[in-house]
Amino acid sequence: MPAPSEALPAGRLRRGLTEPLLPFAALALLAVAAAAAQQTVLCWASVGALAGYSLSGSV
Repeated sequence: MPAPSEALPAGRLRRGLTEPLLPFAALALLAVAAAAAQQTVLCWASVGALAGYSLSGSV
């Protein structure tokens, strides 16, 4: 077990999954796809999720 002052290096995959770009890109693609498919409610839900994600300080 490492000492508490040592930080364990995060794996490449873990670092990539915790980047704020991945969920932001997924929500943006969902919003565009919903708009293209005339799914108004899903489009606005995606835009609302993007706004909430941005306002939460995650980006």
